Amino acid sequence: MSERDLDALLENCTQCGLCREVCIVETLGAHSITSLLCGEEQYSSWLCSSCWRCQEVCPQGVDIHAIIMEKRREEEPPPGHEANLVNVLRSGYALPVDSGVNLSRTFHGLEPVQLIPAKWVEILLQGREGGKTRG
Repeated sequence: MSERDLDALLENCTQCGLCREVCIVETLGAHSITSLLCGEEQYSSWLCSSCWRCQEVCPQGVDIHAIIMEKRREEEPPPGHEANLVNVLRSGYALPVDSGVNLSRTFHGLEPVQLIPAKWVEILLQGREGGKTRG
């Protein structure tokens, strides 16, 4: 996407601030894409919780998701995001989760969770080839 396309996405934004008012990230004191929409220079497109509250309240119907995706293509992802992706590719979970999580849950009086079998993750990530799963 070119700068002109990004400008077109931003064209209908009136900088009313409603998106910023409902943004969970902004409420916590960080600066998400809603800071950019309100004219601020300090923001990160990677600080989005994907709640889409901003999109729901936008009176102009600005495609905030498209703006986030374009800005993410321009910015380097934080190291934690890369680590989460590696974890997803290895286990299916963004954060390291193993059988030890159930020990902790039991200790706190919670029901154990059914963890995704590693084989399922492998099959899902490899996809299908010729009608049969690889692996």
